[in-house]
Order: sequence, then structure tokens, then C-alpha cells
Amino acid sequence: MTKSERLKPVTHLAETRERDAARLMGEQQQHLDQQYRKLDELRGYRAEYAQRMQSAGTNGIGAGQMVEYGNFLRRLDEAARFQQQKIEESKRLLEIRSREWRALRTRTEALNKVVSRFHAEEQRLEDRREQNENDERAQHRRSDFNNY
Repeated sequence: MTKSERLKPVTHLAETRERDAARLMGEQQQHLDQQYRKLDELRGYRAEYAQRMQSAGTNGIGAGQMVEYGNFLRRLDEAARFQQQKIEESKRLLEIRSREWRALRTRTEALNKVVSRFHAEEQRLEDRREQNENDERAQHRRSDFNNY
């Protein structure tokens, strides 16, 4: 078995690990996108609710209702801050997944280069062997021709 053939299982494993890391990185990117959408929804809801509070205030509402509006807006602000923290954590995890994928990609590329070099060397040796065989056959034919 040639060196390039012996390395095929190793390169196959490296490629599988790289694909798995790419999948995980993609899933983490989707999770981050989802976290951004949630934050946008919270901000939109808060803006809508603040607008309702302002409209209600201009039309005249009771102090108790105004306090309720204020409390709810504070809870929305708190939820937005919490969501922003989740986004930061998702970004951090995405960066980790990205580094993992890049490291595995580099390893896979390096292994593929080694296999290509081995394969090229094996091909050169095979070509040289075939050339030597052809030269020997030609030499025998000349020798046979000269013996007649």
C-alpha cells in the first residue's frame, strides 16, 4: 500500500471533522441571527409601547396607569439588556466555532497537500519504472535484431 493510500483514512477523518465544525459554526451563526431578531422585536415592542404611553399621557391618564406603563417599559429595557448579553455570548461562541473550523480547515489542507505530494512522487516513480521497462524491452529488441 502506498503512502498516499495509507493517509486516505486520515484525510477522510480530517475532512469529516472540518465539515462537522463548519456545520456547528453555521448553526451558531443562525442562533446569533435569531438572537438579533429577538432584540429587534423587543426594541420594536418597546417603541410601540412608549408611543402608546405618550399618546395616553396626552389624552390624560391616571397616575397608577402611568406607573404601570413606566414599570412595563423598565421590564422591556431589562429584557433588551438581557437579550444584548445573549447576543454577546452568541458572538463569542461564534468566534470560537470559527477558530475551530479555521484550524481544522488548515489541517485538512495540509494533509491534502502531503497526500498530493506523495501521490506525485508515486506517479514519478511509476513513470520512471515504466520508462525503464520500455528501455529494457527496446534494448532486448535491438539485441535480438542484431543477433539475426
